[in-house]
Amino acid sequence: MTSIALPLDGGGTSVYVVEQRRFLLPGQLFVSRTPVTITTILGSCVAVCLWDPTRGIGGMNHFMLPFAATGDAASPRYGNVAMEQLLAEVCSAGGRLPFLRARVFGGACMFAPMQSAGHLGIKNADVALSFLRRKSIDVAQVETGGNRGRKLAFETSEGTACLTSI
Repeated sequence: MTSIALPLDGGGTSVYVVEQRRFLLPGQLFVSRTPVTITTILGSCVAVCLWDPTRGIGGMNHFMLPFAATGDAASPRYGNVAMEQLLAEVCSAGGRLPFLRARVFGGACMFAPMQSAGHLGIKNADVALSFLRRKSIDVAQVETGGNRGRKLAFETSEGTACLTSI
């Protein structure tokens, strides 16, 4: 949040707090050293929220597919790339790997004809969770699967998340 001091007509000042917000589209990620509420909408896509509670640094990615096809350019649209980039950017901003925590959301199967044990949403969630295990990052929350979309709001400095089914 940012504080803005504005002059009053009769003298003195009044301080207003302005909340910083950022909306992520699929294939994007965002990291901040200052408090920001990051929001997104998820179906089969997955969003990983990563933060260092000791430093108040956090971020989120939003990816659509688990892995790039051979020859595709590296892009955060793909889980393997999005996870590496999110970790690198959080650490570059000052987050420390031993203190990082994560929340994982999304991975739904929105359409009945596509439901199977290995649908796209499950594959996306598996990529995220596998990466976090390999990096020994503590996972505080997992809300994946199902057949409904989700609206997600993540507060970067505190690591809190608000999730709504849609």
